[in-house]
Amino acid sequence: MKILSKYFLKEFLKFFFIILLVLTAILLVAEFFDKVNEFYSQKPPAYLVIEYLLLQCPKFLLFASPAASLLSILLTIGIAMKWKETVVIQASGLSLKKFFSSFIVTGIIISIFALLIGETIVPAATRKASWIRNHRILQKQSRITYQEGALWLKGRDGSLIRIRDFVGDENTILKISIFNFDNAFELIRRTEAESARWINNRWELDNVTVFDFSVNKTSTHKSIVSQAIEEPRIFKEEMRKPEEMNFFELYAYYKRLEKAGFKNLKYVVDLYGKLAYPMVNFVMVLFGIALVLNSRLGGGLKAAGLGIVVSICYWLIYSISASLGNTGVIPPWLAPWIGPVLFSTGGGYMYLRIRE
Repeated sequence: MKILSKYFLKEFLKFFFIILLVLTAILLVAEFFDKVNEFYSQKPPAYLVIEYLLLQCPKFLLFASPAASLLSILLTIGIAMKWKETVVIQASGLSLKKFFSSFIVTGIIISIFALLIGETIVPAATRKASWIRNHRILQKQSRITYQEGALWLKGRDGSLIRIRDFVGDENTILKISIFNFDNAFELIRRTEAESARWINNRWELDNVTVFDFSVNKTSTHKSIVSQAIEEPRIFKEEMRKPEEMNFFELYAYYKRLEKAGFKNLKYVVDLYGKLAYPMVNFVMVLFGIALVLNSRLGGGLKAAGLGIVVSICYWLIYSISASLGNTGVIPPWLAPWIGPVLFSTGGGYMYLRIRE
């Protein structure tokens, strides 16, 4: 039976990699046509477009892996049932549950690999792809520099500006320092503010201290208006997105905002989604085994069709729970786990009820 077990595992992995590559290719084609207007208008060299698309591959591979896991297990066992191979297993006195339990271990291994890739390769590749699109293809000039745990940019008046964080949903900047220099690049004024809010198309700085070195004078203000800082759109375009950060980077960013009094529920959903999503591979393998063995499904097309229906149901549940988490209707940390918990519970229940 070890030979038969290896055979089924080989078939599963064959289907898994084929489906994974096909789904990734579909996503790449969709990404190309989504950006084709940019490519056509800017007419970048072909190698830049190819490099951009290749850098999107890790993200798409991670995205497609749960559907590949589900479809692969359904096809593997579905075809085996069609050709009565499962009857051979039972005739040998083996339990179907015990025989196919090795695939659950395989699902766990795939989940671990997905988690590692999602925390290492995917954020780095996504950041690089975003940089190529913005600065090499769209020819946008980089206005913000990340250095020493802060954001640095040149002000509209020639000043040098340092900010700690930007809260996109609130159009708010935290901890601003504005350095003004004379023609000899001597520091003549330094402005420190606790925060700044974008109101009526201008930045209003709160709790401001101005150090005027030209007259050796220090003054404090509850609020002043600054025209030196760029509009919020610049920060939103150049700030790192959640998909460009790993779990620890996003957690550190969220904690800084929380400490400053800002709670972005979407960041919490994205944060725990980075842990929950890779686990869906294991959940889909378990659910697929239980579903196909309980339904006694036969044939590859039926299995593929069932897999597509299950995938759509999962994404509906995930989308609804994420939306509820983003709005605070349910705890945001719980939202990414609702789909995996429901499907693993249903899969576990059906697995225990597999008829021998």
